[in-house]
Amino acid sequence: MAQEFFRVFRREYMTILVVVLLVGLAGLAYIYPFHTHFRFTVSVAVLATLLLYFPRLPAVTTAVLSGVAIFIGRSAVQLAFDPVDFIQVMAINSPSIVYYIFYGACFHALRLRQRVNNLPALILFLTVSDVGSNLVELATRGDPISGNPETVFSSLIGVAVLRAVLAVGAYYALRRYQAFVLAEEQVARYAELTLLIAQLKAELYYLNKSSQDIERVMEDSYWLYKRLHARDATDPDAAQALAVARNIHEVKKDYHRVAAGIEAILSPSAAVRGMRLAEIFFIIAQNTRRYLAGIDKKITLMLSYEFDFVSDQHYAIVSILDNLIINAVEACGDTGVIRVTERTEAGEIVFAVEDNGCGIKPEDFDLLFAVGYSTKFCPETGKMSTGLGLAHVKNLTEMLDGMVTVVSEDGVTRFTVTLPMHAIVSPGE
Repeated sequence: MAQEFFRVFRREYMTILVVVLLVGLAGLAYIYPFHTHFRFTVSVAVLATLLLYFPRLPAVTTAVLSGVAIFIGRSAVQLAFDPVDFIQVMAINSPSIVYYIFYGACFHALRLRQRVNNLPALILFLTVSDVGSNLVELATRGDPISGNPETVFSSLIGVAVLRAVLAVGAYYALRRYQAFVLAEEQVARYAELTLLIAQLKAELYYLNKSSQDIERVMEDSYWLYKRLHARDATDPDAAQALAVARNIHEVKKDYHRVAAGIEAILSPSAAVRGMRLAEIFFIIAQNTRRYLAGIDKKITLMLSYEFDFVSDQHYAIVSILDNLIINAVEACGDTGVIRVTERTEAGEIVFAVEDNGCGIKPEDFDLLFAVGYSTKFCPETGKMSTGLGLAHVKNLTEMLDGMVTVVSEDGVTRFTVTLPMHAIVSPGE
């Protein structure tokens, strides 16, 4: 609790400090409207904007500190550039602190933060606070003002309304910008989550496939034991075959537990039925460009489609295309162009991912989609790639009754994934 309190206190303290510095800097720009030491400045609008935008800031404390900052800033400038003594500078600038004390008190007493959804009332009470604070400052100064009182009062009201409108406009602009940033963050998180789920679903598919392979090996081991035992009940190879079958059975149970856990995690995502291809391409583009920026590669990604269908197999599509794109990125090196296209052809959806990278050697084609086969390695660690990416592509494509082919010639490598429409296009499209 204590650590949380000090963390929050430190954060609020830094916010107050930044607000005070901004108001203090804005207070260095001013005009003399009445040929006295009384000044108009935009710092009041800055203070009001930030007090509205940061609702946790203490209004009175922040306003008083802002007044002190303006007092110090103006005094330092005058002492540095004007031929005036210290006492005179204090007398000229100290009434500005009175203004901000009264303004902060009005801001708090009139509960202006509770009026942000009532625009006329907010502007009215900001104006009243400003005019009242100016009158208090003028009374504190006691300087004779040239001109009739009506003109002076009209000037105070006009400037107060202008500063109130500026403050409210800036506040709503900040809120709109905040909403825009939050929306962008949500889109980015949604894209990352979709890609993560797609990868997990691909891993789950491969895990289930491996479980089936384990089941077959376990059965073979058990029947080997039965044959050996029937031939000679004392044969040690029979006992060893039974031990192997038991050990494989334990591994199979672990696989089932892991697969069930992943399915339980992913089950809420099943509620999302259907995603347009345009959205799928957008998610892939966002994640790929973020990945490229992270590894500092100058690779151009281009995506285009003909048929913007809705698919309930969007996770499989994302996983297939993402693996092919990452494979193309690795093939391109530091620069290159990757094109992802979609077209329809005789009741089928055809995806193509092509790059102008290093290409594929003829001797690598036969093993290209084999699990664990890879020609790529990390130059920093020297470790080989897992070789699962293209195997996932092949498995997922075949799961959807499709096929994947590859061509590498004339400096262009193209992976083509052909899927039947009925397997990936939602009914009614």
